Amino acid sequence: MQLNKNINRNLLKEQSFPNYNINNNQNCILHFGIGNFHRAHQALYIHEILENNKNISIIGINLRSEETNTKMQVQDYLYSLVRISNNYKKVDILNPIKKILFGLKHKNEIRNLIVSEEIKLITITVTEKGYHFDKNKKLNFSNQIINDLEDKDLSTLIGHLGFGIIERYKKNKKKLIVLSCDNLSENGIILKNLIKQFIEKKYPNCLDWFESHIEFPLSMIDGIVPNNNKQSEFFNLPYNDNAIVVTEPYRDWYIQSNNDELKNILSNNKIKFVEDVKFYENNKLKILNASHSALAYIGHLCGYTYVHEAIEDKNIYNFILNFLDQEVLPTLETKDDFNINEYKMKILERFKNTYIEDKLLRIAMDGSLKIPIRILDTYNNSKGETKYIQFIIASWLFFLFQIIEDNQNRLDDANKEYFYSVYKNNKDNFFEEIINNKNIFNLSESKREEMLIAVKKNLNLMKENSLKLLLKEIIS
Repeated sequence: MQLNKNINRNLLKEQSFPNYNINNNQNCILHFGIGNFHRAHQALYIHEILENNKNISIIGINLRSEETNTKMQVQDYLYSLVRISNNYKKVDILNPIKKILFGLKHKNEIRNLIVSEEIKLITITVTEKGYHFDKNKKLNFSNQIINDLEDKDLSTLIGHLGFGIIERYKKNKKKLIVLSCDNLSENGIILKNLIKQFIEKKYPNCLDWFESHIEFPLSMIDGIVPNNNKQSEFFNLPYNDNAIVVTEPYRDWYIQSNNDELKNILSNNKIKFVEDVKFYENNKLKILNASHSALAYIGHLCGYTYVHEAIEDKNIYNFILNFLDQEVLPTLETKDDFNINEYKMKILERFKNTYIEDKLLRIAMDGSLKIPIRILDTYNNSKGETKYIQFIIASWLFFLFQIIEDNQNRLDDANKEYFYSVYKNNKDNFFEEIINNKNIFNLSESKREEMLIAVKKNLNLMKENSLKLLLKEIIS
């Protein structure tokens, strides 16, 4: 039995079914990036709002593939969201998405939607790569961006938004909110500047209006959504669902905005509107994301496949705990109404969720983008000993060297061509050259020298000893 709107609801057991008909609702939210994360996170918040009879809907846009649309269309855009942990399980059938468009095929329809007065909010989850910025967070005029500037078959978020906003200016000049929900520090500021640079090339006449009428709030999202390919049978669902999404029960969504219209659209008390999102974002980056990266490299080198396997290793757990307590938390701002130790322990507990099956190798990719923000920033701000950070950096570089040596095609990193070049031309000084690369290691000379000495020492130890033994020695 296929999940769709004609399903016999009497056959549903523990699954909730939407009490709204999304096709009767007005267009309101345009979302770029209808992947698993969006359907487990923002779409769930919108579903809860719809359950309270709000007249809104999501129209989705995917830029890379039509696969999600193909799977969901036969199900009338219904899908199951399984929120599960070692002691919790809840299955909801959601339907907040009215339809999904494909960027390469539906350029005109997407543009008309961006122009439409019905669309009040555009939300985005396209990952860091989807923003096409360079090392200085400026627009990277890659072949894709150059193509989009010609307004051909648009392939980028920047191209669609740039031309759509220009047309909105020409047609109605109505205000618009563009809300990045990607795991990117200062996401709204970065996105605004990228769109502005695109518009400057095509129609600078609208820039004054753009500055005063298009709002780009900052946001911070949290929730672990792996791609673990679990099927309906695994969860004993009484129907077949081609688009099932599995996630952890935990979720957060912080938005920095005083816009009443945005608060009205996102009228869900689980969404937190705050004065300064950077505090929450920084804690997540430096605690959750940094720990995730550390676990990825150390866990992989110890022979583990999943996050939950690595964190159950007593030595790895204590390494991460000490790293946070001794080197991360002392550098973070505190607030009276935010218990940072409780937040830290909750994160470590979340990592133990055996149902998530989050692969260490997935988290380990794009290290050259993640490491500077998640770990080196803490290193720069540290005034004490940093033996844990230095060991994590050595683990990343050791992982990088190994994966290139074993199979270059396995590496997925924005700087992979650079890493291949270093390996090919300067293999004997691979680690030293990368640490001396100021685009990745933006350190003072004293910090760089300190890091280089410590990493060399750790790498020599890693080559001669078991990593598990080294961890035990560090934490003792």
